[in-house]
Amino acid sequence: MTGGNQTVAMRRVCQRHVFPVLIVVLVMLARSSSQTSPAPAAQFDSAAEAQLVQLLNQTRTEHGLAPLTVDDRLTRAARKHTQLMVQHLALSHQFDGEPPPQTRFSNEGLPSDSSSENVALNATIPGAHDALMHSPPHREAILDPNYNVVGVGVLQTDEGFFVTEEFARKLPEMSELEAEAAVQTAIEKYARSNGFSPAGRKPQPQLRHIACRMALNDALDSSDAMGLFGVHGVLAWTAADPAKLPKGIGQVLKPQISGYSLGACFAPSVSHPGGVYWLVMVTY
Repeated sequence: MTGGNQTVAMRRVCQRHVFPVLIVVLVMLARSSSQTSPAPAAQFDSAAEAQLVQLLNQTRTEHGLAPLTVDDRLTRAARKHTQLMVQHLALSHQFDGEPPPQTRFSNEGLPSDSSSENVALNATIPGAHDALMHSPPHREAILDPNYNVVGVGVLQTDEGFFVTEEFARKLPEMSELEAEAAVQTAIEKYARSNGFSPAGRKPQPQLRHIACRMALNDALDSSDAMGLFGVHGVLAWTAADPAKLPKGIGQVLKPQISGYSLGACFAPSVSHPGGVYWLVMVTY
């Protein structure tokens, strides 16, 4: 469940790729609307949450996987969803008026390109973990090697422990300047590995605006960049990690170019609700 690069060279626009979100569903609680009750004050069980994270990471370690890091942004998202489940006395991944999971993560400020959500109700925390591990889709989320962060929200009621587990692959968090510098370093490395000296990078502030406009339109479009003075080639792409160049880089990065310019913009879009780096490069 990871996202790959998208690329458009010159004036050709590739299809957008939608990062998949694993949605796993436990059995809904049978409750009539007359049985719903208001959510309690936010008395989240932080000890139970920590216990569940420990069980998750212990299980991952036993399967040769790296442990997950708790991200406060995911914890906030998990707690908000758990409170809704208690309010509705039901297990669900999305209630009326609630955004889907990955949009909720983005709303908390977490950049991610893949995610999963597990929900459960059990009398004990170990029991909740055991039940999730015996459910194939929930087990898949817990043991997904691509995920690197987690957030857990737990509320205890007369019904038992309501649990939400949020998993995500957090993207590198860079400023626009840092993202452009990462691309520049990768370009210099690419040129040297292909036997030619890297051309010099030239300032072109308009490219960052063009990159952000692509994000706003949710489409790779090289036409604006191609219209800049002196430009001979354009490459536009999206990336989870700016340091990783797209496959089409060789179409514009050649020994005979006299220079290049870069623009980067990190932003969410319809096809990338968790956010992605929108990048554009021109050559002269």
